[in-house]
Amino acid sequence: MTYDGERFVLTEAGRRQVEALGLDRVAEQRCETCAGRGIVLRPPFDRVLETFQKMVTMRPKATPNFDQGYVTVETTVLRLALMAQRGDLVGRDLLLLGDDDLTAIAAALSGLPRRIFVLDVDERIVGFIRDVARDRGWDNVHAEVYDVQDPLPENLRGQFDVFFTDPVETVRGIFLFLSRCTEALRGPGSAGYFGLSFLEASWKKWRDIQRGILDMGFAITDMLGAFQEYQLENIVAQGYPVARMAPVAVKEPDVSFYVSTVYRLELTEEPRPLFTGRVELGRDLYYDDEACVTLPR
Repeated sequence: MTYDGERFVLTEAGRRQVEALGLDRVAEQRCETCAGRGIVLRPPFDRVLETFQKMVTMRPKATPNFDQGYVTVETTVLRLALMAQRGDLVGRDLLLLGDDDLTAIAAALSGLPRRIFVLDVDERIVGFIRDVARDRGWDNVHAEVYDVQDPLPENLRGQFDVFFTDPVETVRGIFLFLSRCTEALRGPGSAGYFGLSFLEASWKKWRDIQRGILDMGFAITDMLGAFQEYQLENIVAQGYPVARMAPVAVKEPDVSFYVSTVYRLELTEEPRPLFTGRVELGRDLYYDDEACVTLPR
């Protein structure tokens, strides 16, 4: 293999070795229609996507201060289609812990959840969601500024059927996000969704996180690989570790290279959050030795 200045390509010797090993006989196996997700957008979500694409053009720009990085608009709506398929959207009370992707707005456009509540540390995101809800007359959509290091507000504990969060990927950070969400659930039968990558989370980290999930009282019912696709900008210009660690000089990526697996969890017993009360993690909330698309703080 060699580098041609833009990408790694097989040399002639490499092609001969591929042929000798029979590797060229294995074609792409993922479904071309759904990109391997197992979900396609049918009514009402196809209409939601059309409207949502127009609405998100006005949202605040992602900031590395809060480790923000938007998923594609299609990914946001696909999340909801997945939740609906699993029975976790229609008539449900939905909590979103962190919502720079504006999943709350897409959910409200579907008209399916009973109540939608957003907690986000970014005042810009909260203000944007509030403005849209007011303009649209969505009385069931609420948003509040909230730092995950603070205790979950008393009035939100045990009040939700489902949560969705796309948290940081440090072990203690992700446990903190999941603990707050767990406190918000009503009890056995409630469900939760979150994303976890393999680029910033080793298999050992996955194992540690899975152990914590079980300890909190959940069963892991689904793991959909490469379900979430992210739109990350200025990776090279801002000096993200993933660019600095590259063995050759790289340009700004022109394809989506960062994806994550969506987990679905279901409570099988009374919730047992790993963290309660005030927890101060500081730098460790966002950054660890495996972080590569997170700017050091």
